Parts: sequence; C-alpha cells; structure tokens
Amino acid sequence: MSIRHLAVLFLLSTGAASAQDTASAPGAATDKAEAPAASTGLIAYLKRTVQLTGSVRARLESTQGANFSTTPAEAYLLSRVRLGIGFKPFSWFRSYVEAQDARAYNYKVTPPSSVDDPFDLRQAYVEVGAVEGNGVKLRAGRQDVTLGSGRLVGTSDWSNTAKNYDVIRGYVTTGSFKMDVLGGSQVLIDPTRLDRSKPGEHFYGAYTAFSKLLPGGSVEPYLFTKTALNVKGKDTVLGNADTIYVGGRVIGQVHGGFDYTYEGVREAGSYADDSVRAWGYVGGGGWTIPNVGWKLHLNSDYLYGSGDSGKKDGVHESFDNLYGLNQPLNSLTGLFSWRNAEQWRAGVDFVPYKKLKVKIDFRDYWLATVRDGLYNSSGTRTVLNAKATSNHIGDGVDALFSYALSPKSTFVLGIGNLSPGPYLKESGKTSGYIYPTFSFSRQL
Repeated sequence: MSIRHLAVLFLLSTGAASAQDTASAPGAATDKAEAPAASTGLIAYLKRTVQLTGSVRARLESTQGANFSTTPAEAYLLSRVRLGIGFKPFSWFRSYVEAQDARAYNYKVTPPSSVDDPFDLRQAYVEVGAVEGNGVKLRAGRQDVTLGSGRLVGTSDWSNTAKNYDVIRGYVTTGSFKMDVLGGSQVLIDPTRLDRSKPGEHFYGAYTAFSKLLPGGSVEPYLFTKTALNVKGKDTVLGNADTIYVGGRVIGQVHGGFDYTYEGVREAGSYADDSVRAWGYVGGGGWTIPNVGWKLHLNSDYLYGSGDSGKKDGVHESFDNLYGLNQPLNSLTGLFSWRNAEQWRAGVDFVPYKKLKVKIDFRDYWLATVRDGLYNSSGTRTVLNAKATSNHIGDGVDALFSYALSPKSTFVLGIGNLSPGPYLKESGKTSGYIYPTFSFSRQL
C-alpha cells in the first residue's frame, strides 16, 4: 500500500475512532432531543484538535542567455498548491499530512523536477513530546528540515517543488541550549511517480546551538555524516562514499547596530577509492545605521568552497555542501553553488514603506581553481575549462522587492544577472544571463 493511501486511511480512522468514542461514552445520546448537543460537542472538538493549512503561489519567470537557459521559452509560469491537515488531540502529540501540486507551463521542453512535480505527498509525520516550547520532542516521517543558515541542510521555499526529507528527528530545547539529532534520507522528487527516499543514500547529524556563550550571539557547532552507494572515483572505479562534515556557525549582534556571521566546515572521509579533503567557509557582517529611516542595513560577506585539482592523485578536493541551499542564498540566478567557488557580496536592504521590503546585492564570482568547473545551484557542473588563464567568472546584481498586500498575500518582484568575465569568455560562454521573476503567493 502506498504512503498516500496510508495517509488517507489514517485520517479516516482518526475520525471514525472519535465518532465511536462519542457514541459509546456513558450517557451517550440515544434520542433525537440529545443529538444537537452531541453534534455541537464534536464540532468543538474538531475545531480544537484539527488544523487545516494551505497555500497557493504563481510565479512568472524568464531566462535570457542562451549559454545558461534550460528552456527555449521566452517566459513560463510555475504554479504551486499545498493543502495540509494537522491533528493534535493532546498537548504531547501531533500528526500532519500535506499534499503538493507543482507544475510548469509553457516550458517547451521537459521541465526538471525542481519546477514540476504533479500531485504528490510532500509531508507526513507524527511528533510526540514537547510539541511547543522547551523540552524533548521526537518527529518521524517526511518533513521540512532547515538547520542553522541552511547552507548544509535546508528546505528552500524558493524552489517550486522544495526539497524535503524522510527522517527521524529528535529535539532537546532549554532556555539557552538546543540540539537537533536526525537521520534518514533526502526525498527524491520524481514527476513520473510517487516521490520516495533517495535510493542508496543516507545522512545523519547533530546540530547544537548555545545562545549564552557570547553576549548577543549564538555558537552552533555541528557534525554530519553521509553515505552513498555506487559513486565514481577519479580513476573511474565505482565504490561507496562515506563522508563526514565537522563545522560550526557563529552569529550575533554587537553594540551600535553591528552584526556578524561566520560559518566554516571541513569535509573528510572516502569517495570510492579516493580520500576526501575539502572545506568551505563564509563570513561577513553588517550595520543597521542608527537614527536613519527605512531600517537601512548595509552588509557584506565572502564565501569560499574548495575545488578539485583535476589530477588522478586519489584525493577528492571538491567541496560538497550536502543538501544545502544555494538559490537565492548564493545567487538569485541559480547559476552558482558553494562548490569550487569564491564570491564577494556587498548589499543593502531597507524598508521604504511598512509593507515593502527591498534587498539589493552586488556579487563578484570567481572559481577556486580552473581545474575544476562551475557548478549551478543543483550541483551540476555547467562549465569546465582547465586551460583557462583566469578564474574570474564575472559579476552581477540581484534585486528583490517584496510587497505584503495583506498578512496572507505577498507579491515578489526579482531580477538577477550575470555579466561574463574572462573565464566565461575564454570558455565560449559570452551570452551573459538575465533572470527576471514575478510571483504572487497566498496563505489560505
């Protein structure tokens, strides 16, 4: 029986059990005069224990730039509908099921799974323990997961389908300490059949956060491991991958409106018959200018992710940021990831009107080494030119404008671009890239 059928049966059996309990209770109504009272009690119970959720989003996108566009369409429409139901009969127990329908219209070629996945089961989990507030909680099933910045494990709302996970996740939360421990698999999104756990691939991890070690800051060390079957080493020999990620993040604010963030991670282990020696880090800060209107916030950061030497030396040096978020975190365009990358960003965000938020970033892109390639947000290598004399990919500007029409309705206008630098020009990728987008979303 499929997960979808089990979810439906679960909801039906819950309703049937509630009705049976009401009917069999001592003093249960047996005549028509008492029926209205029983009906009123059931409605009150359902209002207290059942929560319906839903959202709709429509986004119009266009990609200009023959060297990087994945569709010949001048413009296409992405739609996404989510409907969910939660059941919380006790303070220590909750279950939730959510379905999603994501489609791409006028794509003109077969759309990738990142934008198209017709009706499927997106979330289905149960949680027990301290469902809200401090304490211990366990959640098991298909669910969204974002840890810390989301750069290593995250669920992005930007993607039309959005990655999620089949995991068992435990939480421990106190006033100044939090720890997440989890294990499972990423969900493989498949437009042709029911989504399922990614075959032959699992990950396990622990993410902790200490909120009182630094004044106004949070210290967040973490550890992750990942296993994968049938990967290919540099000598093309098939084998298994067993990698470990050790790192942490520090984030906080200091007097005067200044803020800072740093995250660094070391990747080690084995990849087929190669050893893994890779790393990545990102650090920066910002300043919210006091006594100035619009909540003006200046900010900047620098990102680095190691690349491979390209030599058959038995060492895998290309950093893999696990299941981390890349778009729009590393670029609104979706052309970049945290792998074989150097990136400097300088930006400003402000609120010129209480319902309007604006974020503008300038980005300068480089490769860590030309012997490895350029990777996009899905981790696919799109350009490789080991003979290039420059590692400067190019630069671009990202701009996002978000307007809250109401507490539940939002318009977002965005545009990102890439102007080719010497590396792309030497690689024959001279078209540049422009990515305008406009979306409307509504919480039901």
